[in-house]
Amino acid sequence: MIAWLRNLLSGGRPAAAHPQATPDEPFVINLFEDRAVVHRPDGQREEVTWDALERVVIRVSDRAPWNGALWLILVGAADSGQGCVVPAAAVNYGALLARLQALPGFDQHKLDNARRDADAGKSRSDAICWKRGAGAEHPASEASPPPHDEAGKP
Repeated sequence: MIAWLRNLLSGGRPAAAHPQATPDEPFVINLFEDRAVVHRPDGQREEVTWDALERVVIRVSDRAPWNGALWLILVGAADSGQGCVVPAAAVNYGALLARLQALPGFDQHKLDNARRDADAGKSRSDAICWKRGAGAEHPASEASPPPHDEAGKP
């Protein structure tokens, strides 16, 4: 009976659990000392703690209505169940991006390439801009040389 009423009230279409967001509806990012929280226009809430953050992925969407839109995907550790998907048009995106760019080893070049593709309306494959443990703690020029054997050969 309840399913029939839902069907009737939705105009004969199955009622969606969460209405689909559109580019003109705002995503809102809240930054805290220990985490980032994203409030989506469909009412869902996503978050990732900085300690659980494993990688930052950049995507330029090829799906309507988001064609050519730049997105950040914040992937939490597999056992944390955490993660966020954030369009560049989100409220407070600049503050989130500044926080991410400060991560050691953040690849600004990949972000810039994705921005150029988005500005040109192109989609692109995902690119990892940052991965935990991959950040260079020392510049390559300061790294110690590879070990040599007794003959002095690497």
